[in-house]
Amino acid sequence: MSLLRNVMKGKRAFKPSLRICLTLLGCLLLFVGCDDRPRVIIEGGTVPVFRLSGRGSIQVITVDGPDFENSINRGTGSRYMKPYWQIAPKTEYDLERLVELGEVVYGKVPEGFRQVFPENGAVPPPLLEDELCTFGLRIADGGAIGVRFHVHNGKAAVEQS
Repeated sequence: MSLLRNVMKGKRAFKPSLRICLTLLGCLLLFVGCDDRPRVIIEGGTVPVFRLSGRGSIQVITVDGPDFENSINRGTGSRYMKPYWQIAPKTEYDLERLVELGEVVYGKVPEGFRQVFPENGAVPPPLLEDELCTFGLRIADGGAIGVRFHVHNGKAAVEQS
């Protein structure tokens, strides 16, 4: 009989612990599901397409490529980088608005943006096969993302870290 009482006590002690665990698990899933940090998926080829998600007020979007004019450059993957294409919103612009447009195409300025570099609306240089490039997005609250990618066999591929 005392064994049965101990089991019953343990059962009662288990219920609050189970409730606490389930509550914590629910909170964790809620926070993970509400993750609105900026993210990018890079697709396409020598003219990559950037699919963005997340929230925040965009400051600038930049694509950098190798600086072949820098005399200190070494081989592929260890070159100095320079901006190839940079755009910024004309007025305050939330990332969610850009997400609704669907994608940002390299060299094509989305509505509501202006091209910062190259100046005077010049066409940005082409992205070359097997040369490292970076995509950068800066958000007004201090958030930012930077993704390294290259074009290989005509397709954009993200560098794995």
